[in-house]
Amino acid sequence: MGNRLRVRKTVTYTVSVVVGLGLLGGVLYWVGIGGILAQLSALGVVGILAVFANVVLSMMAYVLSWWIILRIYGVDLPLPTVIASRLGGYAVSYLTPTLYFGGEPVRAIMAMKRTSATGPRVIATIVVERFLGGIAVLVFLIIGTFSVALHPEIEASSRRGVFAGMAFISFWLLIGLVNFAWNFKWVSRAIRWLKHPIPRWKVGLDRAANKVSETEDEIANAFSHHWRGTVLAFLIQLVVTFLVFLRPLIFFYFSSQLIFTPGQLWILFVFNLMLSFLLWITPGGLGTSEAAMIGIFSLVGVGKQGAVAYSLIFKAVEFLFVAVGIMGVVRLGLSQVGSKRTRARVASGESEREHGLDD
Repeated sequence: MGNRLRVRKTVTYTVSVVVGLGLLGGVLYWVGIGGILAQLSALGVVGILAVFANVVLSMMAYVLSWWIILRIYGVDLPLPTVIASRLGGYAVSYLTPTLYFGGEPVRAIMAMKRTSATGPRVIATIVVERFLGGIAVLVFLIIGTFSVALHPEIEASSRRGVFAGMAFISFWLLIGLVNFAWNFKWVSRAIRWLKHPIPRWKVGLDRAANKVSETEDEIANAFSHHWRGTVLAFLIQLVVTFLVFLRPLIFFYFSSQLIFTPGQLWILFVFNLMLSFLLWITPGGLGTSEAAMIGIFSLVGVGKQGAVAYSLIFKAVEFLFVAVGIMGVVRLGLSQVGSKRTRARVASGESEREHGLDD
């Protein structure tokens, strides 16, 4: 069964890579490589450095936000391990055809190899960091949605789609906020409920529910005992989102001396976010994101060469950090990620040192 599942995953991933490369090749042929290279050349050295700085600052902020959460939870990790674990998780998420959460188990395993903190506590820091990132994105999404609604050239169907997407994201983030902040334990309760329709899994479901409940307790601490550090980590997540928001302005200012209005930037941010959720079906969004960018940037009068060049340059810089993340995974011991000891820590945790670092 295990071998069959591995083969199926390998085949699925290989197909997604082939599809992504095919789509990218088709987009490059349709748009014209010459026009894309001209856009990249017009960016200049200063423009390339600005793009690089934007991505570097974003990554630094991601690491800093998680490091703060680790500190307030008393999880003692060396900074190089924090960086390697964060970038390792980022790399796996980036390369898997499901954006945002695919690499988090890898991040947790890498972190747990270098700390005596329990598995649920380490996992709680990751959940809180990702949850705060979602709230930060939602803040920008709400503002941007109103910009889309007021834009006369946006079709009514597109507006409805944006509102529906915002409502969907807002609903689940609100559910998560209420659950975690007041520690209602809805997730562990749902797992326990499953033992009624599936009695044969009763023991396993009870064990899983107990561990999830422990993690929920740890997450609730971020909103009760550690709220000052949580607010600081959230502000840093807002900085990350703002840096992403500025990316079109940075690229097209240096490549075309084009300055977008705030309303145009909001439109680009909202549609890029929505399509990222829908179209990250190839590694790194290969091919799909380039095709999507052509439609998105046409809303603000940018041609297809500029749209594809924008996507490729940021993807190239991001891939540098993906490479660093993969090296971090290997260096911390990829061969031990699936060891019995590590899997046991993920499932049940080990005895925890108390560091006494409270707000």
